[in-house]
Amino acid sequence: MKMKVIIGSLLITLFFKGFSQNPASNINYEQTKKVEQKMPQFPGGNNAFYDYLDENVTLPEGFDKEKFLKEHKNQYVPISVGFTIDVDGSIIDAKVIDGEDELLDQKALEIVKNMPKWDPGYLNGKPIKVQYAIPVRFNII
Repeated sequence: MKMKVIIGSLLITLFFKGFSQNPASNINYEQTKKVEQKMPQFPGGNNAFYDYLDENVTLPEGFDKEKFLKEHKNQYVPISVGFTIDVDGSIIDAKVIDGEDELLDQKALEIVKNMPKWDPGYLNGKPIKVQYAIPVRFNII
């Protein structure tokens, strides 16, 4: 019985302690900082980015479609490629994150490395490096 009283008193104390916090009206909004950021953008925007992929995603020379389809039974193959957009908009540190086939992986990496410079990302008016990952999707048929 004594334990129930102690636990009950403790719970009630904790409950009321939660309501004793400082009200939001004490916040000085003039002292808070606004973070201004701009994400990198492919030159010409998203549509130009998709056009670039459509024009450049082709099966590499020497790729055996029939053999691949027998082994994988998947018509569409996404190869995930990670990269960093540098402060000047250039592509650096490109690497295959999730691949399916050595030839497809190399082709996807080549496509990403050959992208034109992007408009860089900005944080509080200063250009910054931004990491990206995209799927380069091959149609095997």
